[in-house]
Amino acid sequence: MALVARVKLAAPAKLPALQAELREMAAAFDRDITDGYERRAVITTAAWALEEAGLPAESDALLKANLGKSHSPYYLMSQLAGTAKKRGDTAAALDWSAQAFAKSEGAATRLQWGASYLRMLVELAPKDAARIEATAAALIDEAATQPDAFEARSGRSMQRIGQLLRQWDPVGEQAAVQQRLQKRLDVVCAKLPAGDARRTCDAALRPAAST
Repeated sequence: MALVARVKLAAPAKLPALQAELREMAAAFDRDITDGYERRAVITTAAWALEEAGLPAESDALLKANLGKSHSPYYLMSQLAGTAKKRGDTAAALDWSAQAFAKSEGAATRLQWGASYLRMLVELAPKDAARIEATAAALIDEAATQPDAFEARSGRSMQRIGQLLRQWDPVGEQAAVQQRLQKRLDVVCAKLPAGDARRTCDAALRPAAST
């Protein structure tokens, strides 16, 4: 990160030398790191640094080369989705985001990564109502299998999903889709005991009450 700061402040004539230094640093990290958690943290940061230094192709190459080495490749896939979005490659952004969701592990993580994929769909493919509905339905089904899906981190992800669906359909053009999703969620909410989780579930897809 210190090297990225130097890149940002460098005169144009000094940029190639700093880029070379960054390439060497990233290559050393890739070669030498053996701990999986360290690799996940450092490689994603090194890829970000390469992108910030004007080397997006090398950033993507580093991430792709590490997919098979990582015990949590969905972090790398999510980053690849973000870089594809920045360069305007909608198809690649959606594909990588879908793969990241598919590969994600852990109850709360799956809802978080699923919400990120839904955000990509809402932003990049808003006319693909079938895909948006299928993804939102899958996330509701995921929540149905989790005892704490409407609490803490998972609860925030479910609230984010509702916000995204409202953002996608601000004037009610997709009312039929919204009603189907609400009906699906109602079944989940009905099984929860009264309390904060039940209230979060009931409100997740509904607009905030007006005053």
